[in-house]
Amino acid sequence: MEGASLNNHIHDVEVYFSGSLLGCLSVSTERSLTVSDPTWEGQILGSDYLVWGLNHKRVNLQFEDGSGLEAIIRPGGKVFRVPNN
Repeated sequence: MEGASLNNHIHDVEVYFSGSLLGCLSVSTERSLTVSDPTWEGQILGSDYLVWGLNHKRVNLQFEDGSGLEAIIRPGGKVFRVPNN
């Protein structure tokens, strides 16, 4: 999911780590996926995940519509939803 295309949607999200707001970044997702989808995944646009040291971190993402989810950031800025237990 590199960059934005007609099949992707860009979200502005707030990123929280251990309860602290790190800042905002943009995440690209497939239009067909919703935040509640258990297979949700996205791609951080830009290199903020490197600057903030987010690789392999579990973070909370808060979306512009007020929804949120826990996610793991993987190398390359890939974002994967943490499954609900």
